[in-house]
Amino acid sequence: MKKGTALSLAWNLSWTMLFSLLIPLLGGVWLDKKLGTAPLFTLIGALLGILAATVGVARIALRTFSQTGGEEAEHPRGENDKEEPD
Repeated sequence: MKKGTALSLAWNLSWTMLFSLLIPLLGGVWLDKKLGTAPLFTLIGALLGILAATVGVARIALRTFSQTGGEEAEHPRGENDKEEPD
């Protein structure tokens, strides 16, 4: 994987996790304040956020690995990107 591609993947994963966790959690906190039901909706939001982040990261990882076709797994590299002898 190229350096730019790896950096792009890292940013994509981090933003996916951040927003998948943050939006449902903040929505739960807001609902709890409005309805006075703390911590019910905060916990529900946290659980939904964890589920959404897990699904999002898994989808990105599967899509990325299917695009690379497992090329790097077939050719293990040593230091300085030289192929290791068998």
